Amino acid sequence: MATVRLTPRFVAALETDQGQVEYWDDLVRGLAIRVGRGGTKTWFVRYRQNGKHRRMKLGRFPHLSLAGAREAARKVLAEAQMGGDPAETRYVRRRADTSFGALAEEVLAAKAETTREKTRRERRRIVDTELLPHWKDRPAASITRRDVVQLVERIAQRGSPIMANRTLAAVKLIFNEGLRRGFPTLEANPAHLVDPPRPEEGRGRFLERAEIKVVWEALEEEDPVIRTLFRFALLTAQRIGNVCALRWADIDEADVWNIPAEAFKGRRPHLVPLSAEALAVLDALRPLTGGMEYAFPGRSDGKKPHITSINKALQRIRERTALPRWTVHDFRRTFRTHATRAERPAHPKDPAGLGVAPHVADAVLGHKEASLGFGRYTGEPERYLLAEKREALAKWGAFVRAAVEVSHE
Repeated sequence: MATVRLTPRFVAALETDQGQVEYWDDLVRGLAIRVGRGGTKTWFVRYRQNGKHRRMKLGRFPHLSLAGAREAARKVLAEAQMGGDPAETRYVRRRADTSFGALAEEVLAAKAETTREKTRRERRRIVDTELLPHWKDRPAASITRRDVVQLVERIAQRGSPIMANRTLAAVKLIFNEGLRRGFPTLEANPAHLVDPPRPEEGRGRFLERAEIKVVWEALEEEDPVIRTLFRFALLTAQRIGNVCALRWADIDEADVWNIPAEAFKGRRPHLVPLSAEALAVLDALRPLTGGMEYAFPGRSDGKKPHITSINKALQRIRERTALPRWTVHDFRRTFRTHATRAERPAHPKDPAGLGVAPHVADAVLGHKEASLGFGRYTGEPERYLLAEKREALAKWGAFVRAAVEVSHE
């Protein structure tokens, strides 16, 4: 149990590769911050009640700052010294609080353990910036469908239709979960039957062979880390977040990239066999980052993954390519489109593909479709279809190499 003088800078820099680590404040005795492996930092306070130690969660950093945590801890400790039980007091208070603010906090806390960090942050931002300023102290049951409609319309009218859609989705989630949890006085979801203010366009963009070459060549002007990051994402067809967090130790002796369950969207391990082309782009990067933990290191001497500057780099690359708008996520659609096209098309005008079975392509992407049979596989689920995935990615690597090497002469 480490006891240190906590400072804002020290708390912001805390991280761990272990399960959980606790740091106790030497200024306010009983206050501590728990750091999780995924980077979550939670404040709690320990106090004595009826001769026994009890712990009480105060909140998460950075939403609750060090100063705020110390103030909250002092109140808890003062109440405990007077003979009260702060945890019981809070429980009773929350049971009596039927406001929208209380509902939102309860739902966010309930969903936190089963939600990715990125999604948690986005939900938290929407609640704090779009919902609480209007509804925080209102009884949750008093919010009507008209309230919801007017709120999302205002957001759309200010020029943010996508945020309006996201806010509506958050409202539906909060009220639906509140109903499932039996939140006091809540009997209906006011967002039910409310349509998004503006339908979003479907994501169907993928790169044709010639476009793959254009993007690949446009990366030449980038620094080696950015260049390899994008090329590796294209060659593996994996989500950019997982690519950014690639550790050298995650690649085993069989040239298989092991994405751990806690980092994968499906909350299960995902294995990605690396093609010769994917290994080649990584090998070119080893002289620069091979001695660091992450293949694509960010700041802090490579102790964190490269999670910054991606959007700026993407904007630069787009400008060089002059292609219709595309995103890094389109690399995954590009793989599936070309992979599942027939090697010998039925019509001579149809483009040839790799002839990969659709369920194998989905397995490469990490989709857990019912047709893949994961639920019926009794071995190690992450090894299911591994040989087929290796063959598919080998074909894909050769396809990309051929597209890049083709001459326009």
